[in-house]
Amino acid sequence: MHRLHHPPQPHQAVPAWIHPAPDLPRTIVCTRHQQASSDPRHPTPLDIRSLPELTHARLTTRRPPTASSLSWASTITTRWYDHHQHLHERWHTRLHRLTAANPHIPLHPASPALTCRNLITYPETLTLAAALDRLPPHPLTRTQQTAFLRQLASRLQLPRLAPADHDLLWQRLTTR
Repeated sequence: MHRLHHPPQPHQAVPAWIHPAPDLPRTIVCTRHQQASSDPRHPTPLDIRSLPELTHARLTTRRPPTASSLSWASTITTRWYDHHQHLHERWHTRLHRLTAANPHIPLHPASPALTCRNLITYPETLTLAAALDRLPPHPLTRTQQTAFLRQLASRLQLPRLAPADHDLLWQRLTTR
């Protein structure tokens, strides 16, 4: 008889490691040891003590996001990161702190800006995935879209969030 894995209940501790769906980039955060890994090109785990927001995001996640929302959120934040949108200054600062704390990060064949991308965007990816999980199955009205974006901006600690028509977040909100 196979044992089924049930998600933790609100009163249970959430495991220290996150294992996303197999088709998603792998980001693993160990809150106990203050270490993380997000790319197989890193020979050793990365010290994240200088990035308390990573541990905070991991510890405050009430329930794991669904694979679909995590996939959307990861794709959206990756696009934002690659195109220097919305959170670029925050992510640049985070990358600088991470590389300063981990001088052993290899620079070749890919730069830390690429190999650490999933880790750098990790808190915002979890926040976005949780917000996407709360979307109703039906399309949102314009008023609901505005409210969703205002609430998401607040959770991401942005003054406002106004994605362009080609932004994947906007596409997610308008094509359900």
